[in-house]
Amino acid sequence: MTPIDAILAGDVGMNAIYLAFIFAIAVVITVVAFVFIYWSTKRPEEADSHALAKYEKHWVIIIVVIFIAFSISTAPFIPYPYLHTNVHPNLTVDVTAQQFAWTLCMAPNWANSSSSLNNLSCFPNKIVSTIQIPSGDTVLFNVTSLDVNHDFGVYQCTDASCSTAEIKAQVQVMPGFYNSILITFSTPGIYYIRCLEFCGFGHYTMISSMNITST
Repeated sequence: MTPIDAILAGDVGMNAIYLAFIFAIAVVITVVAFVFIYWSTKRPEEADSHALAKYEKHWVIIIVVIFIAFSISTAPFIPYPYLHTNVHPNLTVDVTAQQFAWTLCMAPNWANSSSSLNNLSCFPNKIVSTIQIPSGDTVLFNVTSLDVNHDFGVYQCTDASCSTAEIKAQVQVMPGFYNSILITFSTPGIYYIRCLEFCGFGHYTMISSMNITST
């Protein structure tokens, strides 16, 4: 599976082994750096004469190369369209946030249009209780806000009762600006949208849902 395939598999692309490897390397680098810093403060008069001082530039270069390698290796896992211009979504959903609700519309029926709540492709409205998306489709979400900053977070239930859930993707939502994110829902079921940035007294009620159907 390629990094882009992993992104579009529904879990933002990073598996546990890869994350554990990056974390372990980061911990080792951090511990070694703190040991050297502590050692140098205890023996400042020896810092310049010690054999390690001759290779100070080499150590800096090695650390910089490691961080650059990590950055390059993790960049493909970022699920934003500008990093994946060769990916063509099957579906575009326009999302508008406002205190304290989400409105989702199948493009080109923009969620912030005055007729969106009367449009059969939009949620919420009098007929549609949950917006439906076919599983396996790559979905481009365009998000914006009508009032304050919000955060578009998509969660998948991890048990039948949905007592626990895991986040699949998130993107900042700002007034007067559109952000976009690519997600492929490989597993059918109900996915929830929650606001991840405190936006007022009703923040905790800002929840919507998507029904990912098997057909």
